Amino acid sequence: MSLIRNLTIAVCVAATGTAAHAFQDGGTPAPVSTPPVEESAVESGPSIDFIAVGDSGYETPWFSFFGSWYGVRAQHWAPGESGLPVMGPLLQNYCKANNCDFGLMLGDNIYPDGVEGIDAEADQKRYDDVFIKPFAPLLDHDPDFRIFPTLGNHDWRGKRKGALAQVEFLKTTPPFDMRGLFYSVKPEGTNGLVEVFVIDTEMLLSTVTVYEPHLNDDGTEARDISDIDDIGKHVGTLTEAEKAQMNWLREALAASTSEWKVVMGHHPLWSSGSTKFEQAHALRKILLPVICGNADAYFAGHEHTLEVHTDSCSVDAAEGQQSDPLLHVVSGTFSKSRPLHPGFMVYQAATYSQLDSPYVRGKIPEGEENQFKQAWGFAHVSLLGDKATVRIITQIEDNDVPADIKPTVTCVFTKGAGFTNGCATPTQ
Repeated sequence: MSLIRNLTIAVCVAATGTAAHAFQDGGTPAPVSTPPVEESAVESGPSIDFIAVGDSGYETPWFSFFGSWYGVRAQHWAPGESGLPVMGPLLQNYCKANNCDFGLMLGDNIYPDGVEGIDAEADQKRYDDVFIKPFAPLLDHDPDFRIFPTLGNHDWRGKRKGALAQVEFLKTTPPFDMRGLFYSVKPEGTNGLVEVFVIDTEMLLSTVTVYEPHLNDDGTEARDISDIDDIGKHVGTLTEAEKAQMNWLREALAASTSEWKVVMGHHPLWSSGSTKFEQAHALRKILLPVICGNADAYFAGHEHTLEVHTDSCSVDAAEGQQSDPLLHVVSGTFSKSRPLHPGFMVYQAATYSQLDSPYVRGKIPEGEENQFKQAWGFAHVSLLGDKATVRIITQIEDNDVPADIKPTVTCVFTKGAGFTNGCATPTQ
């Protein structure tokens, strides 16, 4: 394993309400400078390192907004090119220069609606385009490298047969190692220090009421209880094991002796784009009573942004559960990104005291109204002792890909304390 580099880092944060937040260029409010973080904030030593990529399966600007359960594969123009042809080689180069012991794939692996699941030529082409071409070259550097996937709403959007066909393909095709719809794994080479718990959040949300997201003009939430989101209703839970997914997770976390317990799903607990917050409300009620105090981190995609949060677990933990801050990383921009909603971000920061958001990034505003550039990216995480160093790597649409790929930002999370020094930009 590699050594984590010592970095001299300077922090750029923005004060919003009672919390400190760092926003992308063009966001709001304006950033203010704070003193540099001490070099010792980023530890050095043999580390366990992994990548987290989400929403990677968008390989063309043409895709359907009609689920295949209607029997229609209609085409609809979606503005913005896919970042997959850029980000695949960039990830390969990054992992040649930096330690990558394993990977997390956070769902929406195949847009727009998975595969048909009938072993058709078209299905194999999709597998080649979104799995083999971008990710198989990682084996050239490390034949033992494995990526542990989950499914997202677009993977389920077609048919259960197609979703299960994708699982079977990912079970048997390196570098992927998907052991079911939900499963746990101790990645090779980590000496059991890390255990990853993969859950299916589309399935979980299919069992509860989720509202469509509505905001007031100022960005505050405006729930309409008559407007129900039909998220995942075509998925459901068919088997006894599927119905008992949260019982499985609770028992698996309790039985784990690993130093770092990482839970991953597709849907985030928190996000800043304003279109997924009702899903996040519902998921927090399901998930946080189980993982607060029992897991150290939660990784998700779905919201096409790059975000680093902590949840204090002071609100949604199980009754009587004493717990430390939970690391929460959203990495959903491997092939496309979405704008932030500044008004909603201000509201969210002021309203939810359990949330700390030291870094958030979405599409880059370009000056003209409703004009943006894609901000593609992924997360690279180093675990060492009680610290998780989260590095966000981004690539802006139309920019030259640098020969030496540097993190956009580095965030140092400490168990029991959270982000005591916020996030920082490495000194060049």
